[in-house]
Amino acid sequence: MTASDLLDLTTLQNLVELDEGGHELLSEMIAIFREDTPRRIRDILAAIARGNAEDLSRAGHALKGGAGALGADAMRHLAAGLETLGRSGSTDAGEDLPQRLEAMFQASLAALDAYVAKL
Repeated sequence: MTASDLLDLTTLQNLVELDEGGHELLSEMIAIFREDTPRRIRDILAAIARGNAEDLSRAGHALKGGAGALGADAMRHLAAGLETLGRSGSTDAGEDLPQRLEAMFQASLAALDAYVAKL
């Protein structure tokens, strides 16, 4: 996947503009995303393990919000799907979900770091 597949470049540019062309705000948000997302992923996986669709919906929503605010669009899309799945009363996200979440998280971080490095 390319950076444009993973990231909402408009959101990222808006964050840079909010910081008057700097990248301190964006770097801080990436640090929060890096620290917070593993917990969000654990919450999602725990909800699925318990078969709790309501908790899955909530955890998916939380991850969607954090990823969306940062412009991690592919991660936001994956989280939105999990939120919708939970809202529908299901927790059947597939056996490969842990790997998909981790791969998307790592790819998103790499793309975000590369974006900042180019500023």
